[in-house]
Amino acid sequence: MRKPLILVFLWLVATCAGQAAVDLADIGVGARPLGLGNTCVGGMDDASAIFRNPAGLALNPELNVISMSGTLLGDVNYVLVGISDYSPVGKLGFGYLNASLGEIPITTITGSGSTAAIVQTGTTDYSSSVIFFSYGTRLSRIFQGKGENVLFGASLKWFLQGFEGGGTAMQDAVGAGMDADMGLIWEARPWARLGLTCNNFLPADFGGKFVWTKDDETEGIPMVVRYGGMLNVLGKSAVFLSEDQALNLLVDYESARAGNRPALWHVGLEYWPFHMLALRAGIDQKPKAAEAGIGVDDNLTAGVGVNYRGFTFDYAYHQFGDLAENATHFFSIGYRGVETERKKAVRREPIKRVVPVPQVVPKPELITYADLPEGYWAKKPIEYLATLGIMGGYPDKTFRPNKALTRAELAVILVKAKDLKMERGAVGFDDVRSTDWYTPYIKAAVDRKYLQGYPDNSFRPGQQVTRAEAALIFARFAGLYIKPEVRLKVYPDVEKKHWASPAIAASKQAGFLEYLGAEEFGPSEFLTRAEAAEILSKTPTVKEKIKKLISGEQ
Repeated sequence: MRKPLILVFLWLVATCAGQAAVDLADIGVGARPLGLGNTCVGGMDDASAIFRNPAGLALNPELNVISMSGTLLGDVNYVLVGISDYSPVGKLGFGYLNASLGEIPITTITGSGSTAAIVQTGTTDYSSSVIFFSYGTRLSRIFQGKGENVLFGASLKWFLQGFEGGGTAMQDAVGAGMDADMGLIWEARPWARLGLTCNNFLPADFGGKFVWTKDDETEGIPMVVRYGGMLNVLGKSAVFLSEDQALNLLVDYESARAGNRPALWHVGLEYWPFHMLALRAGIDQKPKAAEAGIGVDDNLTAGVGVNYRGFTFDYAYHQFGDLAENATHFFSIGYRGVETERKKAVRREPIKRVVPVPQVVPKPELITYADLPEGYWAKKPIEYLATLGIMGGYPDKTFRPNKALTRAELAVILVKAKDLKMERGAVGFDDVRSTDWYTPYIKAAVDRKYLQGYPDNSFRPGQQVTRAEAALIFARFAGLYIKPEVRLKVYPDVEKKHWASPAIAASKQAGFLEYLGAEEFGPSEFLTRAEAAEILSKTPTVKEKIKKLISGEQ
């Protein structure tokens, strides 16, 4: 009788304590978090959030890309790719993880007793993949402006695992399954975040399972609950203030699982001596596979990161167990976005004319952008405001009309629109420093009561503005009369008792919201750059400036 043997040394199967489908996110989700002891729950503000806590996607409204590669134990190839970007419904992400091992020998035992021999009959390849579809947003989008400092995220995951090649002995050793992750992040302070994730939380009855091809054998995918946080110890919005340096402390706690897998801790420190360079170190606890998941290894980690014009280059060193040859080097390349270009459009000095003769005023040459096609609904307002120096584009000559505006960006636009005088100095908010580029604009906008701070003495400059908030801000900017209350619904989806109903009614009556037509208002939707340009172009101050621009007076 022949007994097939598969000689595979897959340490990741052992560390998963016998579970059927390997969740590769347990190994690592990017060189940055791996260098920080595999800490992710407190919120990674780039595409690596896809793989552990998708709520972190809402921390960064820019396009995010991440890719990573490494070789585990010198044999297992590990690959990660993730991309996320803003959409009208929130931040969407796609991720892919894969671990593979090729040319695994398949042997059989022939003969018996003293004549027994091990003979190789072929080879097979092992591969395990996880595909992620992720979503992240602030709760204020869902609950009509409430919960601005709470972020929510979810991921749907598809698992593929098995062997390829190797003859009939391996034909049934493949399977597929699905599950889901859910995460929350609470921005407790400008310098502190707390996070919670439930990875693989779907019950088997709702599809959270892995099914092997052979006999439709079903295995569960154990749920993992993780708690974590990030403390900004040193920096511009930190416990200890520093304009040039930053120090972050990250801690994750992973609850115990079934199968005697112990609870685990993950700790990391990230130090930025200056804005382009990061130094990282941490401890990543893993269960000892040799002890059936009962023991714990305190794996040391370290890393270096470079951030240049939004592009990130990260390296991580990670121990796996006591053997020095098991140490792995990971490399990530990504993109996390750049700051909005803040240069005003150049204004030409008027030509001095000696003889006052009639002049033919030429049509002004408008600044335009590559992502504004002909016929785009807000093309003209955007071009007028760009030419006037009120709103600018990005270094790649795009305007990104569908990108959501932050509170700081809106303050800048309003101040530029009225040519307000600005003064440097402290503005009185814990999360706005005197040296931040947008501080004079925020100070001018707050002094004129266009915008206000929050009860916790924060301004939240990076927080995105909802349509409801924008209606109130633009009504104040334009000096509209806002009634104490409204008797009729302004829009079908805005209740009469909604806190912004009077401001929405005033803005609608002034004609600021004509672009919406008779459709729903969407009070919790984030205001886009195109919408801001459209509304601003209808305010009296800016309307007069556009009139002068067209006539050649400005």
